[in-house]
Amino acid sequence: MMNVQTLPSAARWDHSFHQPALKLESDERWSDFSEVLSLLRFDGHLQGLNDTSLFRRRRLKAGQTALGMGQVFDGLYVVRLGALKTTMTHVDGAEHVLAFPMKGDLLGFDGVCKNKYLSEVTALTDCDLIKIPSSELFSPGRSCNDIERMAYWAISREIVQEQSAYSSYHSTKSEARVARFLRIQSERFNTMGYSPNRFTLPMTRRDIGNHLNVTLETVSRAFSALDHLGIIAVERREIKILSLEALRKFEH
Repeated sequence: MMNVQTLPSAARWDHSFHQPALKLESDERWSDFSEVLSLLRFDGHLQGLNDTSLFRRRRLKAGQTALGMGQVFDGLYVVRLGALKTTMTHVDGAEHVLAFPMKGDLLGFDGVCKNKYLSEVTALTDCDLIKIPSSELFSPGRSCNDIERMAYWAISREIVQEQSAYSSYHSTKSEARVARFLRIQSERFNTMGYSPNRFTLPMTRRDIGNHLNVTLETVSRAFSALDHLGIIAVERREIKILSLEALRKFEH
């Protein structure tokens, strides 16, 4: 298997993170293949892990655009740290929030089809992304390598998750969608290794409403109702889940 990048002679290992971080004199940082697999929670089959494969990281400040709608496809990105918002602007100018990618999620797979990204991805917090360059993906005339197998697996997982979320949200009443959204966020934080019972939402209530196709007032009303019933405690964007079982019942 080819190397994405060979180890530069002017590099040193930075042990300030749980995963090894390759730091260059220009302050560039890199992640190895095993870290990418770990972030994606990959459980598929690979022919053989190449430990010398390295992927460049990209840092973003809150509010910066990670991927622009219509931008030429240059690769896939794995979220290492932070939270983002994926949006699509329709021909009438209306914006729809598609998803809220966080640690371990894959970005940019909608760019494969037409060789350009079909949505815009914006950082909600400071973020650290890992780039899997297009030069290492989907190349005709060669056998499928481990990087491509990982990409196929990750893209398939994202599609399944999006389909599941769409079906889940749009088969329930408005306030129940908000409860389900909070329960899913709890599960996501748990998967990322954080507390599932107390977390801070990186997105606004307006964005939540847009994503769920409900009004801002509905989101606020649902938060207040859940707080009043003692199911959750709300302090601005900080959510404390007091009864996960009751939250599940509220969804139905």
